[in-house]
Amino acid sequence: MLKPMPLCRLLFGLLCAGAVMLSGCSFTRTGGEQRAKPTVITTQIMNYAQTMVGEDNPLWNELEKRTQTDLKITWIPSTSFDDKIRMLLASRDLPDLTFAINLNMPILKDLVKEGLFWDLTPYIQEYPNLSALPDYSWENSKLFGKHYAVPRYYPVVGGEQFPMLRLDWLERMKLNVPQTMDELYRVLYAFTYQDPDQNGKQDTIGFSGYFSSLQFVFSTFNETGGAWKLRDGMLHPLITEDASRDALLWIKKAYDDKIIDPNLPIMKLTQMEEAIKRSEAGATSLSMGYVWKFIEELRKTNPRADILPLSFLKGPSGVPYVPTTEGGFFGAYLIPKSVPEPKMKKILQFLDYGYSPEGNDLVNFGLKGIHYTERDGIRTATEQAKKDLVIIGDNLGSIWRPLGDTQVVSAIGISPEINERNKRIVEQRSRAVPPNPSAGLYPEKNYDAWASLLSSVNDVRMKVIIGQMTIEAYDAWILKLKQDDRYQKVVAEINQMYRQKTAGK
Repeated sequence: MLKPMPLCRLLFGLLCAGAVMLSGCSFTRTGGEQRAKPTVITTQIMNYAQTMVGEDNPLWNELEKRTQTDLKITWIPSTSFDDKIRMLLASRDLPDLTFAINLNMPILKDLVKEGLFWDLTPYIQEYPNLSALPDYSWENSKLFGKHYAVPRYYPVVGGEQFPMLRLDWLERMKLNVPQTMDELYRVLYAFTYQDPDQNGKQDTIGFSGYFSSLQFVFSTFNETGGAWKLRDGMLHPLITEDASRDALLWIKKAYDDKIIDPNLPIMKLTQMEEAIKRSEAGATSLSMGYVWKFIEELRKTNPRADILPLSFLKGPSGVPYVPTTEGGFFGAYLIPKSVPEPKMKKILQFLDYGYSPEGNDLVNFGLKGIHYTERDGIRTATEQAKKDLVIIGDNLGSIWRPLGDTQVVSAIGISPEINERNKRIVEQRSRAVPPNPSAGLYPEKNYDAWASLLSSVNDVRMKVIIGQMTIEAYDAWILKLKQDDRYQKVVAEINQMYRQKTAGK
């Protein structure tokens, strides 16, 4: 006996069918024409979602239907992606659509040189939505002057880790929004020791985060974007700058004064999030996409709770700093030459759909009337969205992040006031973007040496912070590092690249 179809699945199917009929998508067939056989596309993509969507998901099926594809997606957690992609590239057994976060990996560049990937330069103009991506995203994702990769768009401002803090605590304690590192320190101290939640207990901490979330401290003290500072016509790595020593001492003092979570060395992203959601910490450092996520959770028990992302922080000489996403993209897609040209074009058509307004909305917000309702431009998620694991920028949204500034200023259910405030903060940050003289420069010959040096520096910094190494021992270590042959080769290579980049300017 046939079982009756559940009402929610029936409604979903009817609404999906209507959406396909009404869409202007180039995949839609008309006039009773027989549908082509779905194109199988294998791919592996980094996904931050705690619960990852599978092939039985109705929205997944809807995406396949609209694009006439059979998607075989392997989701890889962010914590293991680097290792997985290295092994994948080394095996040369690549999926039809190969996703890479870092286009500077030597192994990836070597494969490009060997001709293992399609040069997509002659084809991009045939796809209007891909062509409409910002010029800087395309320019900065070039390899050897050609478009071997399709950039996954990401906004330049608002998407990087930078402090956000409890505005309601600030206002209750009559503290100003911090603009300098000293002012930020005083705010974090007050959040730790002056009972910001007024419950009569000392049960809060100023800042919750893992070590890399404190990168803004080093950049703010150095008053520059990127990993290199321009001085006397030469690029100097921030890791050995005196200003980085000052930044390290700032963090150590904060750690010693217990205004930074003592679990700093082992902190995980989920723990950072929970500390904010439970009002255990007054500040953290994340992308602006987390702002409404935190506010919405906090207001379930405290309607006045508020999270404010800082517009900037001033360095020692008063220069404002904000972090930026170099290049205007976060990851990119390459197509192996093992994929025949006709299928390669269908894969580009698939990617093009995801950057259409319809496709981009589908993967990041779901279907209107099923996954969200909309009023005055603000979308509110339904229970079905939660069941179908619809998350902006994660799960199916990992394939194509939202267009424009949506992913950093907006969110499902966000209040109009917070939405407008986020827009203003992005505008303010855009005016405070610091110079980045090393933009687009990364050591090629000494890539592995540079990665090893950065890892060693972070290990030593952490030892200083937690008291396993004195600052004097750190100074001696830095002097020795400057004499390291690997260090000197990296500095020489980057400066040669910089001279070539600026020649004739």
